[in-house]
Amino acid sequence: MVFGFGRKKQQVTFKQRVADFWEWFPTVAEQYYNAIEDGTFDDLAPEFSELVEQKLPTMCWVFGPGEGGGHSFTLTGEGVRPRQLLTQYWCQQAPEIPGWTFYSSRQPSDAERIEGMGIGISENEQVDVASFLVRTDVDAERKKIHIAAWHPAFERVPDEHHMQILFLLLDEALGEFGTEMWIGNIEVEPVEAGEHVRSLAELPEFIRQMNEYHKWEKLEPLDEFTTYKIGKQSRHRRGDVLVGTTCVPSVIDDFLENNGRLKPDPLEGTGAKLLYIRIDRSVFPGGSEAHVRGNIEDTLDDALRSQASGRILGGAMGTDFGYIDVLIFDGEASRRLTEETLNNLQLQGRSTIESFA
Repeated sequence: MVFGFGRKKQQVTFKQRVADFWEWFPTVAEQYYNAIEDGTFDDLAPEFSELVEQKLPTMCWVFGPGEGGGHSFTLTGEGVRPRQLLTQYWCQQAPEIPGWTFYSSRQPSDAERIEGMGIGISENEQVDVASFLVRTDVDAERKKIHIAAWHPAFERVPDEHHMQILFLLLDEALGEFGTEMWIGNIEVEPVEAGEHVRSLAELPEFIRQMNEYHKWEKLEPLDEFTTYKIGKQSRHRRGDVLVGTTCVPSVIDDFLENNGRLKPDPLEGTGAKLLYIRIDRSVFPGGSEAHVRGNIEDTLDDALRSQASGRILGGAMGTDFGYIDVLIFDGEASRRLTEETLNNLQLQGRSTIESFA
């Protein structure tokens, strides 16, 4: 008996998956629009779900109201930040299709729907939004609103479920990223009607008023970078890191907690990949480390975005190396573009490309 070993099948890149999706969806857009209109979409849902899973695996989707009275299609990574970056890219590539609006995260429900919304906790009782009281405290410096929230039914609901119920309703009222963008500290405790107290249904309008009054300028969570510091260095990969910035803190946390290996890989099966570039510390002159690394990041980001091939996620400085974190959409083509850009910056032989996973 002879055994043969073929070449490993090359994975379809996320860029190609997105291109395939946007080639396909316009051909069925009218059919699905009409099915939603006449209430027969449930008959098509299993087939549609299977096709979406084939083209964009690990993502979740939902239809809803769109702009101008049309319909919307939302693709979401369900709060997993790296996958949310993929849905953001997917949405940026969307063509214009009459009657359709596309979203890369779940949107807030409209005021009328929120007012009548609730979560059943028993056969005869529910946690309804209208009776859910919220006390607000505006933090103008942090551009956040701290809240204390309570529903009378919580007297009969185990404490461990209170926060889960609150977050489900906040996401409905504020959207998938709204809670993260606008809400600061959260307490679940008895709240009585009075000054600075309103129903959860009224919270979105209050936030809108505060944003308008204070003229807060806020970035979307996916475009916001946070700083982190590492107090103790190690011998593991990137173990020399002292300080960094990132828009995917969960990736950095998981990587460090798993001793220099991202397990599980949040992008497994998507055709996208999380990489980082390790650059010799000698490239960064003393006192100008952040400035030089920032210039390299900007050049790489421009190159990747110009080819719809990826984006920069942040970077870090260590005792021995500097690091730049990258999300690539187009497999080897993205990697070659990254290498070419590094070579043009005269970093050949002084930098390496490595995988988080």
